[in-house]
Amino acid sequence: MSRAFIKEDSDQPERLPDRPQSDLPNYMTPAGRAAMADSLASLEREHAELKASGEWAAGSRLPALERDIRYYRARLQSALPVEPPASAPETVIFGAAVGFVDEQEQPFHFQIVGEDEADIARGRISWSSPLARALLGKRVGDSAIWPRPAGALEIEITEIWIPPSSPARTPGPAR
Repeated sequence: MSRAFIKEDSDQPERLPDRPQSDLPNYMTPAGRAAMADSLASLEREHAELKASGEWAAGSRLPALERDIRYYRARLQSALPVEPPASAPETVIFGAAVGFVDEQEQPFHFQIVGEDEADIARGRISWSSPLARALLGKRVGDSAIWPRPAGALEIEITEIWIPPSSPARTPGPAR
């Protein structure tokens, strides 16, 4: 039989390619950095347990765990933590939560966070998103254009605040 069809080290799990890393600065809120560190610790525990078990099924999960561990380690290494101010800022800044209304007076609330912290379901948008870029530097009462795929929307900033530091809390009802 030809050697071309035989996998030499078939008992070794394959190495998955690394997750892509952004070229942008890796800003993180303190809560986001803590949450990522907790996630990394959890992945490392799971990895150690699976390696110790020696089960075949465990081996199939190892490459994904190892890829994610490499990603989290690199992101934590490159993190640029941004401490929130002690009181509400006068302008929209990284880490702040912002409330605004659209042309129909429908309210929206989002917190501007790091790329790895973004979670639209929890009201968190990346600082590099088009919406965050439109909001950054604005004051209460200012208007901005929200560039959306469905068409640009004019919005008015109604409030700016610093949310509690808990990663589980959301800045308000996200829409």
